Amino acid sequence: MALNIKHYPQDYRTVYNPVEVVLFESTTAVRESTGFSYLIDVKDGATLLGRLKVPPTTAGYGRFDLAGIMESYLTSDFGEINGTNIESVFFNNNSYKDFTLEFGWLHYGSGTVYIEMPKTVILPDGDTATSKTLLTINASLPNYRRELVNFYDWQYNNYFQNYIPGTVNRRWLTNQPKGSQNSSYNLSLQYTDEGYLYFLMDSPTNFDKIILQTYTSTGADLDLTELSVPNLSTGKHIRIPSAPATLNAINSSRVAVGSQPIVGTTAAFYSIQLKYGTDDFMSQKMFFNIDTECRYETRRLEFLNSLGGFDYFNFTKVSKHSEEIDRKFFKANPSDLNTSTGAIDYSITNREKVQYYTSSKSKMKLNSDWINAETFNWLLELIESPEVYMLDTYTAPSGSTEIRRLPIKNIEGNWEEKVSNTDKIFNLVVDLEFSMDNNRQRF
Repeated sequence: MALNIKHYPQDYRTVYNPVEVVLFESTTAVRESTGFSYLIDVKDGATLLGRLKVPPTTAGYGRFDLAGIMESYLTSDFGEINGTNIESVFFNNNSYKDFTLEFGWLHYGSGTVYIEMPKTVILPDGDTATSKTLLTINASLPNYRRELVNFYDWQYNNYFQNYIPGTVNRRWLTNQPKGSQNSSYNLSLQYTDEGYLYFLMDSPTNFDKIILQTYTSTGADLDLTELSVPNLSTGKHIRIPSAPATLNAINSSRVAVGSQPIVGTTAAFYSIQLKYGTDDFMSQKMFFNIDTECRYETRRLEFLNSLGGFDYFNFTKVSKHSEEIDRKFFKANPSDLNTSTGAIDYSITNREKVQYYTSSKSKMKLNSDWINAETFNWLLELIESPEVYMLDTYTAPSGSTEIRRLPIKNIEGNWEEKVSNTDKIFNLVVDLEFSMDNNRQRF
């Protein structure tokens, strides 16, 4: 008899999509044993996290979806804000996890449960093993969304390899436009903005330098900065500073070529790229424009994207704050009987309806600057994101200017795909609701 794995997902699995394994016991007599079911143990190293059990189909297969148990062990990793002397690379240990899987089956006989676990399995390529490890990441890919990476391609066309730096020009964990040296539609940031880019690794030698180039408004080279990185022997999901204020807060000891500030006040835009050795660039080059809005207050949003990293976008046009107020009342008899004389003192000041509950919800309407079709279509990820924050600049009680994260409960916008050859430029308007209520005194 032999237990076979007929389907097994590859590493860097997107955990909020199906994570399916198919088992098949080749011996018919075993499959037809009383109460026969396939088993998979999901472990964190040697620690058992859960055991999944499924009966065979009529064709004898055992189909498991491990996503439910695995996603409960993954969360997300914020970028550090208000930091000083920060590192050039951070590890996102909450955004990925290696699981150990063991396989087997059970059946009943004479009132006894017989469990065979773990069993040696035959893998799809013919090799054998008593266990397998599976690396999952905090990502959820759409089933279909035109040019964006889809779950089907990630699974069946090995598209995940475009994000693993085995060769040059690996993708960042974002669908935001990467821009170009000649593009006026590079993603815009302000000089005081903070933010990060996210990246996957499969080896500690994937890269050893971060290269930043600033440019003048005409596109001429301005300053080149080379940052060294810490030991990358641990962690396969990493975070790299990308916004001006965060880059300028990197510890000077990490600046191998150039000096702080990395993004100077004379720079019009800049690029970021990862490099290994002397001439191999291990990532795409990402471009950012520096644009300061003087007329309106900029609202910067941070949101979890479909690939498990956080993206950022600035709404630079007029924003309007509003409050949605919810009131509840009870009706009371007026206290208008004069207890000394027995007369009724009618008065328009008597209160019959008494407000006993008041709660308000803060809302805001945001307007973007003019953007192109590529940026507009990418921002669907903002509207549907389950985790959104506003990076709010405020004056702390100490008198210092700091940034705080304000959680957003819900964000709504009218989104309709734009096609670049028919739609040129437009802006995005969204309505957001903060995730805290403001309660007033109760009667």
